[in-house]
Amino acid sequence: MKAKEKYREMTDSELVAAIRGGDRAAFEAIFRRWYPQVQRFLLSLVKEETLSEDLSQSVFIKVWLNRQRLDPSKSLKNYLLVLSKNSALDVLKSKRYLMNLDVPAPVEKPSSDRTEHLAEYSETQSRLLRAVQQMPSQRRSVFMMSRFQHLSNKDIAETLGLSVRTVEKHLQLAINNLRNFLS
Repeated sequence: MKAKEKYREMTDSELVAAIRGGDRAAFEAIFRRWYPQVQRFLLSLVKEETLSEDLSQSVFIKVWLNRQRLDPSKSLKNYLLVLSKNSALDVLKSKRYLMNLDVPAPVEKPSSDRTEHLAEYSETQSRLLRAVQQMPSQRRSVFMMSRFQHLSNKDIAETLGLSVRTVEKHLQLAINNLRNFLS
């Protein structure tokens, strides 16, 4: 039996157990199995194809970064859907905040301005995600743990086996990368 076939035949629980051990092939199998459903679910929530794809990738990045916390006895589908829903809600809250900014809109074209604003926000989100994906892996991990998982520098350092100073330096470099990428 070929390796890929072996993973395709494994249950979610078996794959989660393998992922907890750092098995990248098991993670790839989970990604291939669940990405289409996660992406469709997110699309139904955010109504934007590109944004749903970006959020889907973010969900799976979170799965990999949190692999030690996964519980093979619990439903992977439910876990993925909860992560997806929370990611979508975060974005929708941000959009709602951006749309409620005290910026006067021209009376003659309110829907056009809102659409443009949402398009700009979506494009910025996509550019940020691309910038994060282009970071070196350790810098990317530190940044995502800090910004998406809201871990302290000390917790990140302990998780990754780094010094707190190294974590701080990675975050500083990550922010500089983002500034350069967006300018």
